[in-house]
Amino acid sequence: MRLKRIYLLGLFLASLLGVIFILKYLPLNALTGEVLKPFWKTESHLGQGLKEFFHRYIILTEIKRENRELKERIFSLEQELAYYKEREALYQRLEELYKITPNVKYPQLISRIIYKGVDPFSDVFIIDKGAKDGLMPQMPVLALAQGVGIGLVGQVVETYRTWSKVILITDPSFAVDVKILSTQDRAILKGKAEPKIALEFMPLYSQAKEGDWVITSGQDLLFPAGLLVGEILEIKKDPQGLFKRAEVRPFIDLYNLDFVVVQLKVPEVTIE
Repeated sequence: MRLKRIYLLGLFLASLLGVIFILKYLPLNALTGEVLKPFWKTESHLGQGLKEFFHRYIILTEIKRENRELKERIFSLEQELAYYKEREALYQRLEELYKITPNVKYPQLISRIIYKGVDPFSDVFIIDKGAKDGLMPQMPVLALAQGVGIGLVGQVVETYRTWSKVILITDPSFAVDVKILSTQDRAILKGKAEPKIALEFMPLYSQAKEGDWVITSGQDLLFPAGLLVGEILEIKKDPQGLFKRAEVRPFIDLYNLDFVVVQLKVPEVTIE
């Protein structure tokens, strides 16, 4: 509607200027010239005003276009900033875990994650190292910080020449022997296809409480002792009343990793 009004106004002014122009340049006598002189002055002012109007309109149109492009650019930068803030928070968390990780001495291989499922909470990913690099099924996979592995992430389940398949500790087929750091009670940690993990077969007498840390026990011949796994969120008795069970939140943000460390053999772990 606004553009239509502008168009009609411009058409009217153009018609008026056209009439005045014709009258101005037709052969007229002096009397007619005196009569039309005010119209000629009006024509001059209208022409200048119309010129300035369209000039401003063009400038405003250009400014609006630039503003739209700037808003789109700002939105893009805000998204990029949010991504880097998320990565910064992740790396800060990994740095904290690195400081409290026991001194684990074992051969390790840094690998890049080259495929994740479309599901953001997929429990499987592919890494760019395989059998030619010495990887074998059942090798533990850890998070990467300061160039070393910290915190349990998962386990290699299939190896091919140049790549391998890894399951996360949240996968239903994953299980590891663990203990509660504060009480030294042993239990079995099992994935359940959710961001939280199940801690089962805790002793009924266990004094473990919410917030206690869970680490690997080193007594299953697969994982070294002392690897950080997660913290207890909730404890309750199992339906049979023979054991306690708990929910555990992993220390590592499992779904935002780019690189991992594969442990090439089970080492002895010294906790100082």
